[in-house]
Amino acid sequence: MNFFVALNTPRIRWAVLGFAAVLLLFAQSSRTKLTTDPVVYAAIAKTMADSGNYGALALKLGDEPYYNKPPLLFWLSAFAIKIFGSTVFAVTLFSRIFGLACVFLTALLGSRLYDAKVGWAAGLILATTHLFFRSSATFRLESGLTFGILLSLYGYLNGERRWGPPLFYLGTCIAVLTKGIPGFLPLLTAPMHAFLSIPLRLWYKGVVRWLLWSPLLILPVLWWIHLVKTDGEVPLNMLLADLARTKGNHLSRIAEFWTICVVGFVKTYWPWLPFAVTGLWLSIQDLRNPQRECSARASAGFLLGWIAIVFVTSALKNAQYLRYIFIALPAISIMAAVALVHITPEKLFNCFAGIVALATLLAAVGIACFASGVPSELTQYQTMGQILNERLPARAPVSIIKMVQDNAAPELALHEKARALFFFGRSARLVSVDEVKRAPIGDRPTLLVKANDCSRLKALLPLEVLFAGSTYCLLETVR
Repeated sequence: MNFFVALNTPRIRWAVLGFAAVLLLFAQSSRTKLTTDPVVYAAIAKTMADSGNYGALALKLGDEPYYNKPPLLFWLSAFAIKIFGSTVFAVTLFSRIFGLACVFLTALLGSRLYDAKVGWAAGLILATTHLFFRSSATFRLESGLTFGILLSLYGYLNGERRWGPPLFYLGTCIAVLTKGIPGFLPLLTAPMHAFLSIPLRLWYKGVVRWLLWSPLLILPVLWWIHLVKTDGEVPLNMLLADLARTKGNHLSRIAEFWTICVVGFVKTYWPWLPFAVTGLWLSIQDLRNPQRECSARASAGFLLGWIAIVFVTSALKNAQYLRYIFIALPAISIMAAVALVHITPEKLFNCFAGIVALATLLAAVGIACFASGVPSELTQYQTMGQILNERLPARAPVSIIKMVQDNAAPELALHEKARALFFFGRSARLVSVDEVKRAPIGDRPTLLVKANDCSRLKALLPLEVLFAGSTYCLLETVR
């Protein structure tokens, strides 16, 4: 028991939170798999790093322009590639760093809105939320977006200090330059808190200080202005097409939102879901109770409004993904932390830092001693890349065969093109079974195919496996 008591000091609690978050976000970072969007983003960053043009405002996937996302995280990842090489660790580094910063900023916001116990618990809850660390530990933009939003809101809550207003707008700029329009969230949530905590007759006081720094918001807008000036209407048209795209299913927008976002959140937010529900009820009670202190009502309304804006705007999108609610996780975590502190006896809560420290230590030892012996995805692709370099001329495209059903016309998806660019430094070329059969007898084409399609393809072509990876196989035709 003395061990747990000794760790229950403010500095040690923060250190424990940091060690736990680092373990969750950085453990086995070199073994991270780059799936659909992450491998596309990685290929864009690698294209920038290979070209050496880090100041380029127009992003490119190989030779194709890419207008769907702002450039900030791609700049940072290209810089990491320049230092650490074209590795999974490099391209995911800043996403992880932003995720770690989100944990501490959430803790600071919770401490500012409530108290230090709530803040610490909120950081722990966020770090151990499945959606949070799953998205932050790969190359996605949500952690950078959320970092900018949290930085902005931290500046707002410290608005009485000289650095508060510029930090508010700077954080918003970072969020917008990371993922566009969602980055303007602080411009909606901050006024809600001000409305509940400051009488309207006093709003005019200090408003000049805030307006003087508002021109900083022009900075992220300059990116779109530059693209329109250089490429005309094409960037805006492609951006609008990306925003309006659907997933091609038959569910209505609301039904899809309910199934993916609401039900998906409920399924993945364990074990913190009961505390989040309790915190929601407590926040509603605080907001409705006119007898509560003004600061308590403002904090409750601030969190409720933040969550409501995220869920409502997510429901309006045509395509639904669970990660759309990512930027609401800090608010939900603070709300859950309020309930955790409210329900948990003080003696038990004082042991939490020790429990987390012990669990972190055991997890670190377990990861170190029982790490998987299976080659990482990067190692597998590096081996295939060496084979391709021996068999193909420099910069020659790699041939990919796709097995499709229902006589659908095959085509390469964006992530398939990106995978070849990032791991092999080559473009991808789609070939058909008939095209391979018609190849001259002396030729022995080298083919890339999905691992689960190998057996089907072997029934159609005489093939020899050059390398079998967990996701893709490298094959050669036998004549």
